[in-house]
Amino acid sequence: MTKALDRQPSSQRIRASESAIRAALKAIQDAGLPVEKLLVKGGQVEIHCRHIEDAEQEEKDTGLEKW
Repeated sequence: MTKALDRQPSSQRIRASESAIRAALKAIQDAGLPVEKLLVKGGQVEIHCRHIEDAEQEEKDTGLEKW
């Protein structure tokens, strides 16, 4: 028999649901973390957050002070 017939049906989702992604982003927002990158590829979702310290430094960094 072929390998395709020997495999068990997959229980993984083929694509990520919009409501699941929105719930995850809402939880991250409620925690006060800034989202740096969001990747959705099929059923896999990657959410990359920045540390709070990094976000504060970026906001305060306006470059060189004028004399």
